Amino acid sequence: MLLLWLGVFGGYGLGAVVTARAVFERGRSGYLASAAPGRGNERAVGEFEQQERQHIEVIALFCGLLWVTAVPALLLRHIVARLALARPCAGRNAEAVRERIDELERSLGLGAYADSGCRAARR
Repeated sequence: MLLLWLGVFGGYGLGAVVTARAVFERGRSGYLASAAPGRGNERAVGEFEQQERQHIEVIALFCGLLWVTAVPALLLRHIVARLALARPCAGRNAEAVRERIDELERSLGLGAYADSGCRAARR
């Protein structure tokens, strides 16, 4: 049982580290690609190290930490949406739905069954 828990937490930790590393590399390469055309590559790397590295590291850290909580939450949301909020197929009961709507309109005096006096009062 302990090995199972260690495996689960180790897997989540590994996923967080991999996600953070990928986000950092993507941010770094994006900055260098946008900064390098006008300047030398060494200068762009130096500017990145001085100005942007801390910001990208924080963003990567948060993305890694959020991965640990976001993936199970998104999976749970997806499962709940499929099970609890699933709609039945409308094609099977289309005639029954039309009949029920017609019945409700007739009882409430709406739609085709609306009273002409009500229409005159609304104007």
